[in-house]
Amino acid sequence: MLKIKFAALAAILVASTAGLASAQRATQAGVGAAVPDGKVAVMNTEAFRAAIGELKLKYDQVDNQFKDRYQKLQGLENQLKQMESDIKTKGQSLTAEKFQEMQTAYEDLKRRGTRDFEDLKAEYERTVDTATKPIRDKLFQFLNTYASQRGIVVIFNLAGAAQTGALAYWNPGADITDDFIAEYNKANPVSGAAAATPQPTTTTPTPPKPTPKKP
Repeated sequence: MLKIKFAALAAILVASTAGLASAQRATQAGVGAAVPDGKVAVMNTEAFRAAIGELKLKYDQVDNQFKDRYQKLQGLENQLKQMESDIKTKGQSLTAEKFQEMQTAYEDLKRRGTRDFEDLKAEYERTVDTATKPIRDKLFQFLNTYASQRGIVVIFNLAGAAQTGALAYWNPGADITDDFIAEYNKANPVSGAAAATPQPTTTTPTPPKPTPKKP
């Protein structure tokens, strides 16, 4: 998968899964219903993108769709780095006119690169959201059933709970991530997903840096 580090990709399930089963039961039973007895569990939804077969397939398809534009942006980034290096290393030996010419070319390319980066980011996020929404909806429904069958009344999402201080400690035995993923994949198999998976890309294009000044 392409490693485009966009903020919107950090969370597979936007809302915390805490209280999913209990909230549903309280709604069905009416306001003022007694809190049900049951288990409390934790889950890391950040693992879903790579481990949920259906979800991974959708991300791989979108990544492949944007691969050429992503690589073009990487090439532009490399070009900017080379231009920046040339300005820094050759600036003192250039005339003021030539130096200004190099700076102008750099700034023009930087502006174009920033626009391309922002356009690609926005379009990628929209496409990912549209492509994965049906799977995220299925995951939500499956989680409700999964929790109900196992007597789980609260699930904390480790993707954010520990960082925000909402969860200070959990017993490893309360982590249902692997079991939930295995159960979901068993109920929703994806044939040939491994063969269709593209090789990962480890580098990430970034917005252009500030313009270097003549020493």
